[in-house]
Amino acid sequence: MIKQLQQNILTNLPAWEAHKKMAPPIRKPGAQIPTSVRYGAVCILLYYKKNELHTLLIKRTEDGGTHSGQIALPGGKVDANDFSFTHCALRECEEEIGHKQEKIKIIGSLTPLYIPPSNYIVAPIVCFSQEVKNLVASPNEVAEIIEVPLAYFFLNENKGTKTVKQSNDHTQTMETPIYTYAHHIIWGATAMMLAEFEEIYQRTQTGTN
Repeated sequence: MIKQLQQNILTNLPAWEAHKKMAPPIRKPGAQIPTSVRYGAVCILLYYKKNELHTLLIKRTEDGGTHSGQIALPGGKVDANDFSFTHCALRECEEEIGHKQEKIKIIGSLTPLYIPPSNYIVAPIVCFSQEVKNLVASPNEVAEIIEVPLAYFFLNENKGTKTVKQSNDHTQTMETPIYTYAHHIIWGATAMMLAEFEEIYQRTQTGTN
């Protein structure tokens, strides 16, 4: 399964065709990226639990920032000492949830996504670990670590729409596509990245290209 996922990531990324399924209505393809753009990376960390493939999400702390309190993938901004998006994703994963970098195998990178509210281009890095346990949430950044079984998470019954406050203007609301898991809702850039991964995951499950 992991080897086939890697092959599918390397050969044919769906990019916007997948992103648009979970894109908020204000998101359009080909948005102009300012020269002041910043860079970041997130980790889609895969692992088996009870013979079922899982990944991890986090709930960000309520810090008053652009994405305060939202559900996200572990990750953050590229620092001066990061020599690649991958290095950033692994470092941030260890800092935010305590999973050691040396225990992670890189599968591949999905399509980098520009996020206008925070002015970041973010690269989703897909990884695999043989074992994930004894995680520790960074108290300044992570309010909760959420284990997600992929087969359940990607069911159509766990998708829908919801009215949310816009990240760049909390006085404005919009109806946007969402994933749901337990009492959590996942939307915006995180949902768009997961939508691309979902398409690759489903291709791998069905053996299609």
